[in-house]
Amino acid sequence: MEVSLSPLPAAEIVADLLVLPVREGHDPGLGLGGVLGQVRFTGGAGQDLLLPRRDGDAFRAAAVLLVGLGDDADDEHAVRRAVGRVAPRLADFPTVAIAFPDVRAVIEGVRLGGYRFDGYKSEPRGRAFRELVILAGEDPEGVARAGIVADAVTFARDLVNTPAGDLVPMDLAERARAMAEACGLGVRVLDAGALREGGFGGILGVGAASANPPCLIEVSHPGDGVSGRVGLAGKGITFDSGGLAIKGLGAMSTMKCDMAGGATMLAVVQAAARLGLPVGVTAVVPAAENMVSGSATRPGDVLTHRNGRTTEVTDTDSEGRLVLADALAYLAEGSPDVLIDAATLTYSVMHALGEDITGVIGSDRGLVGELIAAGARAGEPMWELPLWEPYAARLESEVADAKNEGGSLADATIAALFLRPFTAGLPWAHLDFATTAYLDRATDMGPAGATGAMVRTLIGYLESRS
Repeated sequence: MEVSLSPLPAAEIVADLLVLPVREGHDPGLGLGGVLGQVRFTGGAGQDLLLPRRDGDAFRAAAVLLVGLGDDADDEHAVRRAVGRVAPRLADFPTVAIAFPDVRAVIEGVRLGGYRFDGYKSEPRGRAFRELVILAGEDPEGVARAGIVADAVTFARDLVNTPAGDLVPMDLAERARAMAEACGLGVRVLDAGALREGGFGGILGVGAASANPPCLIEVSHPGDGVSGRVGLAGKGITFDSGGLAIKGLGAMSTMKCDMAGGATMLAVVQAAARLGLPVGVTAVVPAAENMVSGSATRPGDVLTHRNGRTTEVTDTDSEGRLVLADALAYLAEGSPDVLIDAATLTYSVMHALGEDITGVIGSDRGLVGELIAAGARAGEPMWELPLWEPYAARLESEVADAKNEGGSLADATIAALFLRPFTAGLPWAHLDFATTAYLDRATDMGPAGATGAMVRTLIGYLESRS
């Protein structure tokens, strides 16, 4: 899709489709006010109306699509959602002109709302949409930035939507390697042998039952060397059967999404490089399949992590925290300014916050606040959950330094308490997005499946440090 800006007024633009925002109760202009009364279009949020051009109409486009904004005409998030909602309809028009004022919100709405993962279909839908003209002032930097951000979200969505049989741990590593090489990033992959030598017992224990060996993926953007460095860890369970605590079919059927944390962090470091951000970023993804076989880790087994800490495995379906522990310990060795991890980790955050809100827990209230603010700017709401110290007693083990679960109550907090000892006292925040990363229904910003949640938030956070 080619994107350009035009200073022309909406009436003069020549295109197959002209998209006009309409604020509730306001006349959209172009002589269309009288038509709206006849069809009961008020400009309310969620309304849209397609009008083919008639002889004598005061515009040159072949058709006009009126998009209701309600009372939020000046709200960037409302613009992004409104454009995203109608984006699938734009594919039927080769040239589309959009008269919304916010360039970045328009591009992100078009790209993300129009996203489709249909490469496995025998007859993917053709794409006629080839040119987007935004009727706004000069903002080439905004166009470039929005394109890079949309690319990053799409990259994460594509990884998460890929069937698990086509994205085993080393496949994920190869996709990361190809991305890193294309962006001029440093990349390192530790295979099973290197994991054994390095003491990554959590990753090895989770991946022990699979015919596809685990690995650890590290991708680094150096930054300018003086603006600090951020360490990112993302859970990379490419498929989660639950291990010997095997999941039911309903819970297992979407578990290709259990590497969404890893996909998110790879997408973020990709964007950091393409945007040329001065802050250094290192993304680490512990990748494994949590499967069932005679070599599976058993309840009661003890694993030794990268930092020497030991864990009694009391629930093989609480595997994400086992691999994240190794990744955080490894990142902490490099003493980044902050540590941030993301994971589809617990059912409790799903029950507490639902499908719209990502949970955040951390040891540093300033960092947590900065991430919540970045989420608000990106239109990706977050809510802080407590790192409640008394619950740490639930992780006490008779045979190891800790066990990996402490009961079903407050599991999001308990999982964070499990991870904290692996952060070496560094400022740290943990994002639990078990629901927001993957939805079973379409939204204004895309179809059912992977959402790319937190990619835009984390990019915005990194930009705020620049």
